[in-house]
Amino acid sequence: MVNGKVLLAALDQAALTETLATPSHSNVVIATRDRAEVERELSRVRAQGWALADEELAPGVRSIAAPVRDGHGVVKAAVNVTVHAAETSVEELTSRHLPALLKAASAISGDWARLEARPYESASDMTQRVL
Repeated sequence: MVNGKVLLAALDQAALTETLATPSHSNVVIATRDRAEVERELSRVRAQGWALADEELAPGVRSIAAPVRDGHGVVKAAVNVTVHAAETSVEELTSRHLPALLKAASAISGDWARLEARPYESASDMTQRVL
């Protein structure tokens, strides 16, 4: 869920509207949220550069996530830290774990940019380098 917030926040308005209108193909039941509430949350994620899910997915589960960007600055993935709410407060999660998470996301993004900057012969050549 928290990675999804990061990925949704990176979409332009048209893509976000289309994505939110597409029914889920899973059997997971998601709590209904007001569209305006979702938009406010995604705006907050965009502005702060990371997302928090505090017991939204399941009781006792708290997560933070940060975007991973390609060499053009486009969000392509997200990384997250998940903790048990009884053991880690939101304050500890954001003050202790978030800086390390943001640093890791930045390092991965830098690696991605360096990989894209390397010359390669074909898309399959680049895929083999990644794998």
